[in-house]
Parts: sequence; C-alpha cells; structure tokens
Amino acid sequence: MSAPPTHRRPGVTVIGGVQADVVISPVTELPPPGATRLTEQMSIRVGGAGANAALAFVETGLPVRLMGCVGEDRLGEWMREELTEAGLADELAVLPGRGTGLTVALESEHRDRTFLTHLGVNADWGPEMIPADALACDNLLLCDYCVAPGLQGEVARSLLDATRAGGGRTFFDTAWDPEDFPPARRREVRGLLSSVDVFLPNEAEARAIAGTEDGDVVAAARALQRDGGGWVVVKLGARGCVAVGPDEVELSADAPPVTVADTTGAGDAFNAGLVTALSAGEEWPLALSAATRFAAEIVSRPSHDRWRPPLLDSTPAD
Repeated sequence: MSAPPTHRRPGVTVIGGVQADVVISPVTELPPPGATRLTEQMSIRVGGAGANAALAFVETGLPVRLMGCVGEDRLGEWMREELTEAGLADELAVLPGRGTGLTVALESEHRDRTFLTHLGVNADWGPEMIPADALACDNLLLCDYCVAPGLQGEVARSLLDATRAGGGRTFFDTAWDPEDFPPARRREVRGLLSSVDVFLPNEAEARAIAGTEDGDVVAAARALQRDGGGWVVVKLGARGCVAVGPDEVELSADAPPVTVADTTGAGDAFNAGLVTALSAGEEWPLALSAATRFAAEIVSRPSHDRWRPPLLDSTPAD
C-alpha cells in the first residue's frame, strides 16, 4: 500500500467486515446435545460491521466507499449483487478459492444477542487489498478490528495515521474479541488509540478493554480517553450513549423508546449516524442525539427490511 494522495475526498471510507448475517430469534438458550428447538423468525441479509455501516451511510446521504472482502462463491456473488444496488460493491476484494464470511446472530428479548462467526476470506484480508486513495478521505471508519487478523496492530495504525496525515478524522470500532480481550489484546487496542479521533466501543467492550469489567462505564471511558486524547463514545443500547472527551468533557444522550424488531447492526447504525452528524458540522451534544435516534430507527425495522437508502425513496432519520 503506497502513500495516499494528498487530496481528500469528501464523505467517509469504511474498512470492515462484509459477510452474510443469519439472524435467528428468539433463541434464549441452545437445545441440549442431540435435541431440536423451533424458532419463530429467521432472515439472511448482507452484514458485517463494514457493510452495515456503509448501508447506513447510504441512507444518511454521506458519500461512502466500502472496503471489504468476499469469496468467489455463490454467497459472495449474491452479496455483491445486493451491495451493487446501493453502489457499494465496486471496491470489494474478491478472493478465489475461499468461502465468504458468515455470522449467525442469536437474538432473544431475555438476554443480549450472541454471535457465531466463520471468518472465511476475512482471515486472508490484508492491507494490499485496500487502494491507497481510499485513505485520503474526510472520515475513516475502521471497524471489525478483532475479526480482521490481517489488519491488526501496526497495520491498523498505518491505515489510521495515513488518513490523519491527510487531515482526515479517524473513527475506530473493534467489535468483540473472540478471545475475550486477553491482556495482550487490551494493550494492543489501547496502544492504537493515539491514532484515533473517536473510539466507538459498546459497554462490554469498553469495560473489557479498560480492564474494569465490573466497574463504572464512565470510569472505563475516561481511562480509554486518557490513552488516546480524543473522544470515547460508549454505546449503551436502549440506554443511549455516554461520551467523554478532552478537558474532562462528559456528555450523554438517551435513546428514544421504540419497539425493537432486530438489534443486530444497531452499533453500526449509531456509528454512521454520528459520523454523518459530525461531518455536517453538528456540535457534540446534537451529534450524539442524532446518532441515537438513527440507531433506534434502524432497530425498529424488521430484519428483511433493514436498510432504506434514498434511492428507494425513503426519508432518512434526522
């Protein structure tokens, strides 16, 4: 990957997972070995944090480029067809001989959702598959860090620093670590925060990375903010979000009450709403409120009708 050009493109570049999401609900507990249980709902859709966020950006209207990786198989072909409708397929890397990634999301109103993920081609995704000019952008959202092995550590830092060197702003979302954030991974992530303008963990991730699993989430956010010096925005699901920034600034935003249909991808929608609001020049309190409202709108939609870009004559959430 060569040095990015100096001219920044407006909008956002998203680097993150592109895979199929199979969403099944309700699944409060798995059946015992050898047994079968019936569920009420199942859907399959284009997913991964990268694709989810990019589709959300299409709806908010912020120009977006999606960098991701799929296999040269039927699942990857279907996903490229789906993303083509939103103008997001042109820059995907297509790898022959490997399967496209897939996640099974198990949802229940009685517990937080859980995931089973097959990395597929994402295990082989590397920085050489990302065009250098993709980093010359006003905003870079690097997500799915913990499930993209080839983009971790110093590779991630080089991506973030390239955008910052050109005057762009960097946003970072790790996703949950399949190894549950052991000490080495915590140090690795915290070491990257000096290259990040806005860190976007959820509550469990913030506590785990800060090493305060049972502690106060604001204290965890403050510890992470001191590592990087930028903003840390912790997503709290139905409770909205809390943000801490330079000079001991602390803000929060409540999520509006909605009837939840599907929570998978809520954090990705929040990320898109926040980047869009900040790009439009909104001050932080209003940007946080806009992001929580947008995420609430997305989770109120059924799995088969999740994303409604302007090209489908839908009105984006404001």
